[in-house]
Amino acid sequence: MPSDEGVHTDRETDDVSAAASVELVGSASLTRPRFADRDAAADLRTVHRVLEGDTEAFRSLIERHQKRISGMMWRFSRDAEVHQELVQEAFIQAYESLPRYRARAPFEHWLARIATRVGYRHWKRAQRAPETVPIDEWRDLPDESVEELEPEEAGKRLHALLAHLPPRDRLVLTLRYIEDRTVEETATLTGWSETMVKVQAWRARRKLKALFEKADRGAEP
Repeated sequence: MPSDEGVHTDRETDDVSAAASVELVGSASLTRPRFADRDAAADLRTVHRVLEGDTEAFRSLIERHQKRISGMMWRFSRDAEVHQELVQEAFIQAYESLPRYRARAPFEHWLARIATRVGYRHWKRAQRAPETVPIDEWRDLPDESVEELEPEEAGKRLHALLAHLPPRDRLVLTLRYIEDRTVEETATLTGWSETMVKVQAWRARRKLKALFEKADRGAEP
């Protein structure tokens, strides 16, 4: 059975403190690959500036990537206040982890993985009291009304539906089928192997199907 070894929690990433309290190390240990993408190359130059002591330069990284990270975290919470906290937490953890960034992949990819981990842990914390809608509301919704739903409303309903599932299942379904990421991309974001992603997705689909079958029988999920 898959473990949580990929999307994991450790002291370094869980103990989030104020960014100002972080002591950055020099950039001597940071590799200097040549990224063909101009944005990736610009990010790397900015990372070097931050590691060399220009901590204010991190603001430019936030400005470049805030919209994308905000969109990612919207998958993890539809509550505006919680969503904002998750976005902030993702950037704080990126700032604190920057000395360990080795530039083996573009900063954007590394940041996305951190954001995924932040969102996943939020789901685990909220697992005991999920904000869900009764599963029979989905069963009783006519097909034509689903098609007529506004994208925002459809997104809210889908978010609430997936909240019935464990965080691991919810994560793999979100990445694979909502964000339409490949198995390889999902593995990169979660830290799982590609085989684990395939197995987890298969299990998650079965659990989702079981939820609807229970609703059809009038049972609580």
